Amino acid sequence: MPNKTKTLTLIAALSAANVAFRFALTGGPPNVKPVAFLVIIAGIIGGPVAGFAVGWLSMTVSDLAAFGAGVWTIETSGGMAIVGLLAGFMWRHVASPNRWKMVLGGFVLTVIYDVGTSIVDALLFSYPVWPAVLGLYVPFLAGSVSPYPFGLVHELTTAILLGTIGPSLITQIRRVYR
Repeated sequence: MPNKTKTLTLIAALSAANVAFRFALTGGPPNVKPVAFLVIIAGIIGGPVAGFAVGWLSMTVSDLAAFGAGVWTIETSGGMAIVGLLAGFMWRHVASPNRWKMVLGGFVLTVIYDVGTSIVDALLFSYPVWPAVLGLYVPFLAGSVSPYPFGLVHELTTAILLGTIGPSLITQIRRVYR
């Protein structure tokens, strides 16, 4: 079991990387960001508490620093924290996570985040829930002008990153972390 200093270092490093990626990829393709990917990696390596902390800090710090904090910061930070917490519970005792299980699990965890935050947004800002959720995947059916499926892109980005570089990143970080 790693000591507290290594755990805090993991949390700080992955949170800082997520904040930097959110800044750097602003203006790029929408929702093509590795935030959920690194939060899941934190949960796999550091366990549920580390995953929760990286999820919460990543969203809160980047919103406070540049994107503008508001009531949505609580929901997005809480949602991403739950993703990290669940990833930690799913994979913390697995020595070498299966690539395809990580792809599927990451996709599902990101769906939970996207759908959950869409529902909370709809309730907070008083608009219908079903169009909010439908708009993630088929926006033109929900009355959106844009045909871009924000939810699906977010989920696929997370799944592809977990399937391609996830296993090697986990191996490299665990060499230092354990």
